[in-house]
Amino acid sequence: MLSRVAENLFWMSRYIERADNLSRLVTAHQNELLDATSSLSGTGHEWHPLLEVTSMGDEESKEDVVTYMVSSEENPDSIVNCVFQARENARAVRDQISEEMWIEVNSLWLDLKQINVNDRDRHEKICEMTTRSALLFRGIEWSSLPRTDVLAFVQLGGYLERADKTSRIVDLPHFLPDQEVSSAWNTILRACSATAEHRHRYGGEVDAANASALLLFSATFPRSVRYCVQKIDELLHQVSGTKAGDYSNEAERSTGALLARLNFSGVEDIGKMGLHDYVDSIQFDLNEMGWEIAQRYFLLRKEAPPTSAEAYVTSRMRAQQQQQIEEQQQQ
Repeated sequence: MLSRVAENLFWMSRYIERADNLSRLVTAHQNELLDATSSLSGTGHEWHPLLEVTSMGDEESKEDVVTYMVSSEENPDSIVNCVFQARENARAVRDQISEEMWIEVNSLWLDLKQINVNDRDRHEKICEMTTRSALLFRGIEWSSLPRTDVLAFVQLGGYLERADKTSRIVDLPHFLPDQEVSSAWNTILRACSATAEHRHRYGGEVDAANASALLLFSATFPRSVRYCVQKIDELLHQVSGTKAGDYSNEAERSTGALLARLNFSGVEDIGKMGLHDYVDSIQFDLNEMGWEIAQRYFLLRKEAPPTSAEAYVTSRMRAQQQQQIEEQQQQ
Protein backbone atom coordinates (compact mmCIF):
# COMPACT_ATOMS: atom_id res chain seq x y z
CA MET A 1 0.00 0.00 0.00
CA LEU A 2 1.22 3.52 -0.77
CA SER A 3 2.24 5.49 2.30
CA ARG A 4 -0.01 8.34 1.17
CA VAL A 5 -3.03 6.04 1.09
CA ALA A 6 -2.21 4.56 4.49
CA GLU A 7 -1.88 8.04 5.97
CA ASN A 8 -5.21 9.22 4.55
CA LEU A 9 -7.00 6.14 5.88
CA PHE A 10 -5.38 6.57 9.28
CA TRP A 11 -6.28 10.26 9.59
CA MET A 12 -9.77 9.84 8.19
CA SER A 13 -10.43 7.46 11.04
CA ARG A 14 -8.71 9.63 13.66
CA TYR A 15 -10.78 12.65 12.72
CA ILE A 16 -14.03 10.67 12.83
CA GLU A 17 -13.11 9.37 16.27
CA ARG A 18 -11.99 12.80 17.46
CA ALA A 19 -15.26 14.41 16.39
CA ASP A 20 -17.20 11.61 18.07
CA ASN A 21 -15.33 11.88 21.37
CA LEU A 22 -15.62 15.66 21.48
CA SER A 23 -19.35 15.37 20.79
CA ARG A 24 -19.74 12.85 23.60
CA LEU A 25 -17.79 15.02 26.03
CA VAL A 26 -19.69 18.21 25.20
CA THR A 27 -23.04 16.42 25.45
CA ALA A 28 -22.19 14.76 28.76
CA HIS A 29 -20.95 18.03 30.23
CA GLN A 30 -24.05 19.82 28.99
CA ASN A 31 -26.24 17.24 30.74
CA GLU A 32 -24.26 17.70 33.93
CA LEU A 33 -24.80 21.46 33.78
CA LEU A 34 -28.50 20.99 33.10
CA ASP A 35 -28.73 18.75 36.15
CA ALA A 36 -27.19 21.65 38.06
CA THR A 37 -29.91 23.97 36.67
CA SER A 38 -27.48 25.55 34.19
CA SER A 39 -27.58 25.52 30.39
CA LEU A 40 -25.49 25.15 27.28
CA SER A 41 -25.03 28.91 27.21
CA GLY A 42 -23.33 28.76 30.59
CA THR A 43 -20.31 30.78 31.56
CA GLY A 44 -16.88 30.24 30.12
CA HIS A 45 -15.75 29.10 33.57
CA GLU A 46 -18.15 26.16 33.44
CA TRP A 47 -16.77 25.04 30.09
CA HIS A 48 -13.12 26.04 30.49
CA PRO A 49 -12.05 22.63 31.91
CA LEU A 50 -13.05 21.02 28.63
CA LEU A 51 -10.64 23.28 26.78
CA GLU A 52 -7.89 22.24 29.17
CA VAL A 53 -8.56 18.52 29.04
CA THR A 54 -8.69 18.50 25.23
CA SER A 55 -5.54 20.67 24.96
CA MET A 56 -7.38 23.41 23.10
CA GLY A 57 -6.01 25.82 25.70
CA ASP A 58 -7.03 29.43 26.19
CA GLU A 59 -8.37 30.23 22.78
CA GLU A 60 -7.92 33.80 21.56
CA SER A 61 -11.14 33.71 19.59
CA LYS A 62 -13.96 36.07 20.48
CA GLU A 63 -16.37 33.13 20.22
CA ASP A 64 -17.77 31.56 23.36
CA VAL A 65 -16.14 28.35 24.54
CA VAL A 66 -18.89 26.02 23.33
CA THR A 67 -18.92 27.52 19.85
CA TYR A 68 -15.12 27.32 19.76
CA MET A 69 -15.22 23.60 20.57
CA VAL A 70 -18.19 22.63 18.42
CA SER A 71 -18.50 24.77 15.31
CA SER A 72 -15.68 27.31 15.14
CA GLU A 73 -13.91 27.73 11.81
CA GLU A 74 -10.92 29.21 13.67
CA ASN A 75 -10.33 26.10 15.78
CA PRO A 76 -8.78 23.30 13.67
CA ASP A 77 -9.95 20.75 16.24
CA SER A 78 -13.58 21.86 16.51
CA ILE A 79 -16.11 19.12 15.84
CA VAL A 80 -17.18 20.63 12.52
CA ASN A 81 -13.58 21.00 11.34
CA CYS A 82 -12.79 17.41 12.37
CA VAL A 83 -15.71 16.19 10.24
CA PHE A 84 -14.44 18.31 7.36
CA GLN A 85 -10.95 16.83 7.66
CA ALA A 86 -12.34 13.30 7.87
CA ARG A 87 -14.26 13.95 4.66
CA GLU A 88 -11.19 15.37 2.90
CA ASN A 89 -9.10 12.34 3.82
CA ALA A 90 -11.92 10.01 2.78
CA ARG A 91 -12.24 11.80 -0.56
CA ALA A 92 -8.53 11.22 -1.22
CA VAL A 93 -9.00 7.44 -0.84
CA ARG A 94 -12.49 6.91 -2.23
CA ASP A 95 -11.18 4.06 -4.34
CA GLN A 96 -9.95 2.25 -1.20
CA ILE A 97 -12.96 2.58 1.11
CA SER A 98 -16.48 1.30 0.52
CA GLU A 99 -19.08 3.45 -1.20
CA GLU A 100 -21.21 3.37 1.94
CA MET A 101 -18.36 4.77 4.06
CA TRP A 102 -17.94 7.71 1.70
CA ILE A 103 -21.68 8.36 1.59
CA GLU A 104 -21.88 8.43 5.39
CA VAL A 105 -19.02 10.85 6.02
CA ASN A 106 -20.02 13.06 3.10
CA SER A 107 -23.65 13.11 4.21
CA LEU A 108 -22.64 14.11 7.73
CA TRP A 109 -20.62 17.05 6.42
CA LEU A 110 -23.46 18.20 4.16
CA ASP A 111 -26.01 17.83 6.96
CA LEU A 112 -23.88 19.87 9.36
CA LYS A 113 -23.60 22.65 6.78
CA GLN A 114 -27.39 22.82 6.58
CA ILE A 115 -27.85 23.60 10.28
CA ASN A 116 -28.93 27.21 10.71
CA VAL A 117 -26.32 29.37 12.40
CA ASN A 118 -29.04 31.07 14.44
CA ASP A 119 -30.64 27.82 15.60
CA ARG A 120 -30.72 27.83 19.42
CA ASP A 121 -30.13 24.06 19.45
CA ARG A 122 -27.36 24.20 16.88
CA HIS A 123 -24.62 22.76 19.06
CA GLU A 124 -26.82 20.00 20.45
CA LYS A 125 -27.79 19.00 16.90
CA ILE A 126 -24.17 18.97 15.75
CA CYS A 127 -23.13 16.74 18.65
CA GLU A 128 -26.06 14.37 18.26
CA MET A 129 -25.64 14.03 14.49
CA THR A 130 -21.89 13.52 14.79
CA THR A 131 -22.10 10.81 17.43
CA ARG A 132 -24.84 8.95 15.56
CA SER A 133 -22.96 9.18 12.26
CA ALA A 134 -19.70 7.99 13.86
CA LEU A 135 -21.47 4.90 15.18
CA LEU A 136 -22.90 4.22 11.72
CA PHE A 137 -19.51 4.80 10.12
CA ARG A 138 -17.83 2.26 12.40
CA GLY A 139 -20.53 -0.30 11.67
CA ILE A 140 -20.24 0.26 7.92
CA GLU A 141 -16.45 0.11 8.15
CA TRP A 142 -16.52 -3.24 9.94
CA SER A 143 -19.16 -4.80 7.68
CA SER A 144 -18.00 -3.54 4.28
CA LEU A 145 -14.18 -3.56 4.23
CA PRO A 146 -12.16 -6.70 3.48
CA ARG A 147 -9.73 -7.81 6.18
CA THR A 148 -6.67 -6.27 4.55
CA ASP A 149 -4.23 -3.49 5.38
CA VAL A 150 -6.92 -0.96 4.41
CA LEU A 151 -9.07 -1.95 7.37
CA ALA A 152 -5.96 -2.25 9.56
CA PHE A 153 -4.93 1.39 9.02
CA VAL A 154 -8.51 2.61 9.43
CA GLN A 155 -8.73 0.83 12.77
CA LEU A 156 -5.24 1.93 13.82
CA GLY A 157 -6.27 5.55 13.53
CA GLY A 158 -9.53 4.98 15.38
CA TYR A 159 -8.04 3.07 18.30
CA LEU A 160 -5.13 5.46 18.75
CA GLU A 161 -7.44 8.48 18.83
CA ARG A 162 -9.88 6.73 21.16
CA ALA A 163 -7.12 5.80 23.61
CA ASP A 164 -5.88 9.39 23.61
CA LYS A 165 -9.32 10.90 24.16
CA THR A 166 -10.30 8.41 26.86
CA SER A 167 -7.13 9.20 28.78
CA ARG A 168 -7.83 12.92 28.46
CA ILE A 169 -11.43 12.55 29.60
CA VAL A 170 -10.28 10.59 32.67
CA ASP A 171 -8.06 13.57 33.50
CA LEU A 172 -11.02 15.98 33.64
CA PRO A 173 -11.23 16.11 37.49
CA HIS A 174 -7.73 17.62 37.63
CA PHE A 175 -9.07 20.81 36.02
CA LEU A 176 -12.17 21.14 38.21
CA PRO A 177 -12.73 22.80 41.59
CA ASP A 178 -12.60 20.32 44.47
CA GLN A 179 -16.35 20.51 45.10
CA GLU A 180 -17.12 19.39 41.53
CA VAL A 181 -14.74 16.43 41.30
CA SER A 182 -17.03 13.72 42.67
CA SER A 183 -19.92 14.54 40.32
CA ALA A 184 -17.54 14.77 37.35
CA TRP A 185 -17.09 11.00 37.28
CA ASN A 186 -20.70 10.60 36.18
CA THR A 187 -19.95 12.95 33.29
CA ILE A 188 -16.81 10.99 32.43
CA LEU A 189 -18.68 7.67 32.36
CA ARG A 190 -21.42 9.16 30.19
CA ALA A 191 -18.89 10.60 27.75
CA CYS A 192 -17.32 7.16 27.35
CA SER A 193 -20.64 5.24 27.20
CA ALA A 194 -19.42 3.43 30.31
CA THR A 195 -22.27 4.06 32.78
CA ALA A 196 -23.96 0.70 32.23
CA GLU A 197 -20.68 -1.23 32.34
CA HIS A 198 -19.66 0.53 35.56
CA ARG A 199 -23.03 -0.29 37.12
CA HIS A 200 -22.70 -3.92 36.04
CA ARG A 201 -19.21 -4.27 37.54
CA TYR A 202 -19.35 -2.10 40.63
CA GLY A 203 -22.98 -1.27 41.38
CA GLY A 204 -24.71 2.08 41.25
CA GLU A 205 -22.37 4.24 43.32
CA VAL A 206 -19.65 5.90 41.26
CA ASP A 207 -16.21 6.56 42.69
CA ALA A 208 -12.93 7.68 41.19
CA ALA A 209 -11.01 4.45 41.77
CA ASN A 210 -13.50 2.14 40.05
CA ALA A 211 -14.33 4.54 37.22
CA SER A 212 -10.68 5.23 36.39
CA ALA A 213 -9.82 1.52 36.61
CA LEU A 214 -12.57 0.70 34.13
CA LEU A 215 -11.58 3.37 31.62
CA LEU A 216 -7.83 2.86 31.87
CA PHE A 217 -7.28 -0.83 32.53
CA SER A 218 -10.26 -2.90 31.39
CA ALA A 219 -9.22 -5.63 28.97
CA THR A 220 -12.76 -6.01 27.58
CA PHE A 221 -14.41 -2.58 27.58
CA PRO A 222 -13.91 -1.20 24.02
CA ARG A 223 -13.24 2.41 25.03
CA SER A 224 -10.65 1.69 27.71
CA VAL A 225 -7.05 2.71 27.08
CA ARG A 226 -5.73 -0.80 27.66
CA TYR A 227 -8.20 -2.37 25.24
CA CYS A 228 -7.33 0.18 22.53
CA VAL A 229 -3.58 -0.29 22.96
CA GLN A 230 -4.05 -4.07 22.80
CA LYS A 231 -5.87 -3.67 19.47
CA ILE A 232 -3.17 -1.32 18.15
CA ASP A 233 -0.54 -3.91 19.05
CA GLU A 234 -2.46 -6.64 17.22
CA LEU A 235 -2.99 -4.47 14.14
CA LEU A 236 0.66 -3.43 13.89
CA HIS A 237 1.74 -7.07 14.04
CA GLN A 238 -0.87 -7.92 11.43
CA VAL A 239 0.49 -5.27 9.05
CA SER A 240 4.15 -6.25 9.49
CA GLY A 241 3.61 -9.99 9.84
CA THR A 242 5.72 -10.08 13.00
CA LYS A 243 4.87 -12.73 15.57
CA ALA A 244 3.09 -11.64 18.74
CA GLY A 245 5.51 -10.88 21.58
CA ASP A 246 8.25 -9.75 19.19
CA TYR A 247 8.75 -6.50 17.28
CA SER A 248 10.29 -5.48 13.96
CA ASN A 249 10.08 -1.68 14.22
CA GLU A 250 9.87 1.11 16.78
CA ALA A 251 6.10 1.44 16.43
CA GLU A 252 5.65 -2.14 17.60
CA ARG A 253 8.23 -1.74 20.33
CA SER A 254 6.69 1.40 21.83
CA THR A 255 3.18 -0.08 21.63
CA GLY A 256 4.31 -3.31 23.29
CA ALA A 257 6.06 -1.37 26.05
CA LEU A 258 2.95 0.67 26.84
CA LEU A 259 0.74 -2.41 26.73
CA ALA A 260 3.01 -4.22 29.19
CA ARG A 261 2.90 -1.21 31.47
CA LEU A 262 -0.91 -1.12 31.37
CA ASN A 263 -1.14 -4.88 31.87
CA PHE A 264 1.19 -5.26 34.82
CA SER A 265 1.88 -2.01 36.66
CA GLY A 266 -0.88 0.47 35.92
CA VAL A 267 -2.60 0.55 39.32
CA GLU A 268 0.74 0.70 41.15
CA ASP A 269 1.91 3.56 38.92
CA ILE A 270 -1.19 5.58 39.75
CA GLY A 271 -0.52 5.04 43.44
CA LYS A 272 3.03 6.35 43.06
CA MET A 273 2.47 9.15 40.57
CA GLY A 274 -1.11 10.28 41.11
CA LEU A 275 -3.82 10.07 38.45
CA HIS A 276 -2.98 13.31 36.63
CA ASP A 277 0.74 12.61 36.26
CA TYR A 278 0.03 9.01 35.28
CA VAL A 279 -2.42 10.10 32.58
CA ASP A 280 0.12 12.65 31.32
CA SER A 281 2.68 9.87 30.98
CA ILE A 282 0.18 7.72 29.07
CA GLN A 283 -0.55 10.58 26.69
CA PHE A 284 3.17 11.04 26.12
CA ASP A 285 3.48 7.35 25.24
CA LEU A 286 0.47 7.51 22.92
CA ASN A 287 1.98 10.51 21.12
CA GLU A 288 5.21 8.56 20.77
CA MET A 289 3.28 5.63 19.31
CA GLY A 290 1.58 7.88 16.76
CA TRP A 291 4.92 9.40 15.81
CA GLU A 292 6.56 6.00 15.36
CA ILE A 293 3.64 4.77 13.22
CA ALA A 294 4.06 7.86 11.06
CA GLN A 295 7.82 7.33 10.80
CA ARG A 296 7.40 3.69 9.83
CA TYR A 297 4.48 3.91 7.40
CA PHE A 298 3.66 7.48 6.35
CA LEU A 299 6.88 9.46 6.00
CA LEU A 300 8.62 7.10 3.62
CA ARG A 301 7.81 9.30 0.65
CA LYS A 302 9.13 12.50 2.24
CA GLU A 303 12.56 13.74 1.16
CA ALA A 304 12.98 15.58 4.46
CA PRO A 305 10.50 14.25 7.04
CA PRO A 306 9.77 16.19 10.23
CA THR A 307 12.34 15.52 12.91
CA SER A 308 9.95 15.21 15.85
CA ALA A 309 6.39 14.37 16.82
CA GLU A 310 5.72 18.08 17.37
CA ALA A 311 6.97 18.93 13.88
CA TYR A 312 4.79 16.21 12.39
CA VAL A 313 1.67 17.49 14.18
CA THR A 314 2.48 21.04 13.09
CA SER A 315 2.81 19.95 9.47
CA ARG A 316 -0.55 18.18 9.67
CA MET A 317 -2.24 21.28 11.11
CA ARG A 318 -0.79 23.49 8.39
CA ALA A 319 -2.06 21.06 5.77
CA GLN A 320 -5.52 21.16 7.37
CA GLN A 321 -5.60 24.95 7.31
CA GLN A 322 -4.49 25.05 3.67
CA GLN A 323 -7.22 22.58 2.73
CA GLN A 324 -9.81 24.76 4.44
CA ILE A 325 -8.63 27.85 2.58
CA GLU A 326 -8.79 26.02 -0.77
CA GLU A 327 -12.25 24.67 0.04
CA GLN A 328 -13.55 28.14 0.90
CA GLN A 329 -12.09 29.56 -2.31
CA GLN A 330 -13.79 26.86 -4.39
CA GLN A 331 -17.12 27.71 -2.76
